[in-house]
Amino acid sequence: MNDFVDQFFSNDYLTKLENSFNVFSPKANISELEKHYIIEMLVPGFEKSDFQIEMEENQLKVSANRTEKVENEKDSSEVKYLHREFESLRMERSFRLGKAVNSESITANYQNGVLSIMLPKKEELNLKRLIEVK
Repeated sequence: MNDFVDQFFSNDYLTKLENSFNVFSPKANISELEKHYIIEMLVPGFEKSDFQIEMEENQLKVSANRTEKVENEKDSSEVKYLHREFESLRMERSFRLGKAVNSESITANYQNGVLSIMLPKKEELNLKRLIEVK
């Protein structure tokens, strides 16, 4: 029984389990500037066309799929794989946005493995005013 428990919680088992799902949630940096917020995620190995970014109510959903391109066996007769670890990969991450974000003007850029999403702030109405005493 102890061997079973040791195998179940071994790093090798957990790695295999994680790889079987092939979904990960990337780390993110979130910063605030005067007129916008920026979300940066480290997601190397993807192409711009792999990403899907969508807004639903006040939630920003970011996902990407990378599918390994398997060469036709007939075309690659010179190549014989002894071991293969390249495989499809899926990334997902969601962010709940406040009411201060102008969701109509969100933009995204992917460069050097970093996905940057710019979230412009809504222009705030000046609800505070001074009343002159006469």
